[in-house]
Amino acid sequence: MINLCNLWLKLKTVWELTRAEHGLMYGCGVLIGVIIADRTVLFSELALFGFCTAFLLEAGTFALNDYYDLESDIANRRTDRPLVRGELRKEEALLIACVAIAAGIAFAVFLNRICFALAVMLAVMGVLYDIKMKEFIAVSNFYIAATMAIPFIFGGLLAAPERTEMMQPLLILASIAFFAGFGREVMKDMGDVKGDEVRDVRSIARVYGMEKAMHVTIFSYFLAVVLSAVPFFIGNTPYFHNLAYIVPVMAADVLFVHACFGLQKGVGINYNYLRKETLIALGIGLIAFVSGTLV
Repeated sequence: MINLCNLWLKLKTVWELTRAEHGLMYGCGVLIGVIIADRTVLFSELALFGFCTAFLLEAGTFALNDYYDLESDIANRRTDRPLVRGELRKEEALLIACVAIAAGIAFAVFLNRICFALAVMLAVMGVLYDIKMKEFIAVSNFYIAATMAIPFIFGGLLAAPERTEMMQPLLILASIAFFAGFGREVMKDMGDVKGDEVRDVRSIARVYGMEKAMHVTIFSYFLAVVLSAVPFFIGNTPYFHNLAYIVPVMAADVLFVHACFGLQKGVGINYNYLRKETLIALGIGLIAFVSGTLV
């Protein structure tokens, strides 16, 4: 019983290190792209390998991020990070990162050439981001937002690279994910200003101030909310006049709008709460994308 408890705690720690819930979202994004492009591919090994590629590359880059960000996370008192709590050693985090990234690329070998090249490019970009790129102004925001958008395109290219007509709905979904992700990352930087000084990360909040960062965040969420209604009115897509899509997506939009009001409070903003709220909104948005393609 004790060994099982220790194993469970270790798995929980690794889950927190890799932010595996994000990996599940990335993997679901790939599957949504597969369904829209060619749903017959959904229950094939190809879809499984695509899911695993996205999940593992996400896990590896997040683990590597914690490895390089330990000092700034300590400064920000990020007790949600296993390395800060001392539950994992830096060497263990590095090993997990290397194994996950290598495994993600290994799964990508079984995909088509376009998807393999895209996976390798994202892996390299992820490593460069963790090591240095995040220190340049807004680069980290654009990178993370892009990683949230690309899985939809990746899934479409995986299932039916020749079906260019399916790129329109996929690009719309990718754009929604991009703007929601960009806003969330800028908002995250607003709460991490103190720690970002340790690595001299030139975030929008540090360079242009908290008020400008707030306006950028709200505008990004606004674009995501507006774009989320577009698929409901576009014919020849699974989302056209589909209540299974629009109802949950409206629930996600409400959470994003609520987060915008929370950012305008001024003093005493609970950024950790807003992060969790917007993460829930992203999850509900994914449910909307999935239910809209299946119902």
